[in-house]
Amino acid sequence: MLTILQGDALAMLRTLPDSSVQTCVTSPPYWQLRDYEVEGQIGMEPTPEEYVAALVEVFREVRRVLQDDGTLWLNLGD
Repeated sequence: MLTILQGDALAMLRTLPDSSVQTCVTSPPYWQLRDYEVEGQIGMEPTPEEYVAALVEVFREVRRVLQDDGTLWLNLGD
């Protein structure tokens, strides 16, 4: 069954049980490239270090919900 979740990444991930996802496909906002005018959005952190810390927080949750043989597809570039 295919399920597409849309919303705040951390909030959505935290609703999922451990090891419940086979595949995660994501393209997070790039640092300081675009302002979506959403409070707390990833990408508008004042420093690259804070941006990376925000991504790490999200991907720790991705790792928690991925099955042992699950895959993560990440598009990150400029």
